[in-house]
Amino acid sequence: MARRFSLLLGVLLTLCSAQLLAAAGGKTYLDYKVPGLDKAVIRQGDILPLVQELRKSPLLRVEEIAHSYEGRPIVSIAIGQGDTRVMMWSQMHGDEPTATPALFDFLAYITAPEQAKWREGWMDDLTLVMVPMLNPDGAERNTRHNAQSFDVNRDAKALQSPEGRALMSLAKSFDPDFGFNLHDQSRHYGVGQTDKMATISVLAPAYNEAREVNASRERAMKLIGQLVQEIEPFIGEHVAKYDDTYAWRAFGDTFSEMGISTILIESGAHPNDPNRQVARHMNFEMLVAAIDSIASGSYESVSVDVYEAIPFNEEDAFVDVKIDNIRAGDGSEAYRTDIAINRRYGSVRVVDAGDLSNLHGALSFDAEGARYQAPKAYSLQETLELTDQRYLEFLRRGYGYFVGDSELLVKETQLPVVVNPPNPQGERPARRHSATFLLSDESGVRLAVLNGELVDVRGGNRLQLALD
Repeated sequence: MARRFSLLLGVLLTLCSAQLLAAAGGKTYLDYKVPGLDKAVIRQGDILPLVQELRKSPLLRVEEIAHSYEGRPIVSIAIGQGDTRVMMWSQMHGDEPTATPALFDFLAYITAPEQAKWREGWMDDLTLVMVPMLNPDGAERNTRHNAQSFDVNRDAKALQSPEGRALMSLAKSFDPDFGFNLHDQSRHYGVGQTDKMATISVLAPAYNEAREVNASRERAMKLIGQLVQEIEPFIGEHVAKYDDTYAWRAFGDTFSEMGISTILIESGAHPNDPNRQVARHMNFEMLVAAIDSIASGSYESVSVDVYEAIPFNEEDAFVDVKIDNIRAGDGSEAYRTDIAINRRYGSVRVVDAGDLSNLHGALSFDAEGARYQAPKAYSLQETLELTDQRYLEFLRRGYGYFVGDSELLVKETQLPVVVNPPNPQGERPARRHSATFLLSDESGVRLAVLNGELVDVRGGNRLQLALD
């Protein structure tokens, strides 16, 4: 795997990377951000028109390399003709879409006319191939697994999925020096023992149980160290390192075994960013910087200590909503509790209660002075037009949700409405029950928690954004 670098090229590309946001023509990332992809679910129908447009570019080589289990095309997009080869793939898990838009942003940057000199700086030294959306069947369903119910990222050895076979076949024929494995991670991950969400997590995967470091893994570690330094000005301490336990069946670890310097980038949550557009931007920055660094060889001067110093992910460090200092119970049975709320698989539930000082909330509220009040159910017997004013009156009277025929409820309010909740809350807040209850004080109901959203009953407005 030959590598041809020059000192002049290194200087030029390092300067280019450092000045990315002041790109040619004064353009910034937003000028290359492809519209229409700022959403939580990305399906193949969203990207096929973009692929068709890219076919027109004389710079790119677009090919159908395989088909999914249900026959959807799997496409590769290549550019360059150099000896050093770089492979990138996204959405191997169908419900992990963040890097797919980032790849199209990256392609918009690569092919932009004002980037001609930048391209010329590396196209004769690198060959780059990208596979956006490896698992289109899973993307269609918004599920991790493919149409066979396989986790494609656990099929690197058995190769029983067409998607897994396609990726392995490409890796063997293309023989990359570097591989970029682009995923999404849980929004509940934090950065070490800090109060920061893990917006980006990185990893140079192990190639054996002992997690030894050979030459190819060291290259990945050094490159990751440089890429993390590139994005720190944007997101500060929101960067973590993924668990490096060896996963024999996974593609990243398998490619590492094959001598490919593999870089895992996991896109995570960021405050007030439900569709992970911050992580999307950081992927873009890292991919551009990676091309510069690989072409110039500048990563070689980065110490592995930079990688080692990245704090590990802290699993379940965050919950979607955390409400502190709620009073519950009466008399000698009175107590104070915090409540944690998460949305999982479409349901919103209380997941923990008690002293939750170890947890952080993506959305937090201090309910100091407020008392838990069990919500009453309003039974729908006839058509009910629910305006804001009428709904707030129901809430003030202690009704938190509706039961019965939902078609009898005519919603004319912008506030969240809960109908027929599973496992409603009782006299005391309980885990695994609906995240719908009331908070009151001496003057009556003060706040309503409705499917995890806080509503100021007296002011008539939401106190937070909806869960992502």
